[in-house]
Amino acid sequence: MSDDLSISLTGAAPATASAAPATASAADEPDPEAAYRAALNSAVRSLGQREHGRQEIERKLQRKGHDRILVERVVAYLLEHDLLSDTRFAEAYIRARVQRGYGPMKIRQELSARGIGERDLEDQLTEPSEFWESVAEKGLTRKFGHPPGNRDEWAIQARFLARRGFPSDLIYRVLGAQND
Repeated sequence: MSDDLSISLTGAAPATASAAPATASAADEPDPEAAYRAALNSAVRSLGQREHGRQEIERKLQRKGHDRILVERVVAYLLEHDLLSDTRFAEAYIRARVQRGYGPMKIRQELSARGIGERDLEDQLTEPSEFWESVAEKGLTRKFGHPPGNRDEWAIQARFLARRGFPSDLIYRVLGAQND
């Protein structure tokens, strides 16, 4: 930790050769550069754990009490240095949700709620229907272990897939037509 961030027990900042004597009004004002560094460090720590979207980072920093102008400055720096990318976030998020068995409609809704634009979503979610069918089949096998044996089981499995975000035409293709 650097000396400029340390504070003595009396509350006065440590004396440095270039620092002017501290006055009561100067001690009350927060150092804008220190606030910027704190916000940037917080954002980089969050990004070190996982990818985040722009809107997520903005919300996290604002929840921590950083003002809007400072947050915009930090986000601009992160974007400029390619540390923050909505496209990378969308790719990682989609990959994780597909592995958990979620469908395109649910993933699209969740990413939209996280501030990812429709343009990024279209690029990421345009997979052939065979891909989404295999995701749905794997999810059904993991949850139920067998195809539906009667109308009630078919309805239960269809609702499961619908809650997971699969469109109805894909559900019918995966489960097949249920004969009485």
